[in-house]
Amino acid sequence: MLVDFIGSTTQLLAYTEKDDSKEYIVATETGILHQMEKNAPGKVFIPAPPDNACACNNCPHMKLNTLEKLYVCMKYETPEITMEESLRIAAKKPIDRMLELSRQFGL
Repeated sequence: MLVDFIGSTTQLLAYTEKDDSKEYIVATETGILHQMEKNAPGKVFIPAPPDNACACNNCPHMKLNTLEKLYVCMKYETPEITMEESLRIAAKKPIDRMLELSRQFGL
């Protein structure tokens, strides 16, 4: 994976405002694109992935999460999800990779 910058929403906004590049591929929620265009007029922001069936950058399921729901889930350990062990192990791999990258980039 090649990237020029990884950061929080605020850090991404600041980076694209100050950076000299004119085009960016943005791999995060598409809602940030409007703010980037507003803060850095004249620059081009391309959502990643672009037009495809996945639309992971605009996930309707993620938009259902709230801080309150996360709090309740962590406090009461509900809802409980059960699955085959092989599926759990497979699903854990991308999470481990994400955490590894965040440590690698000091996030």
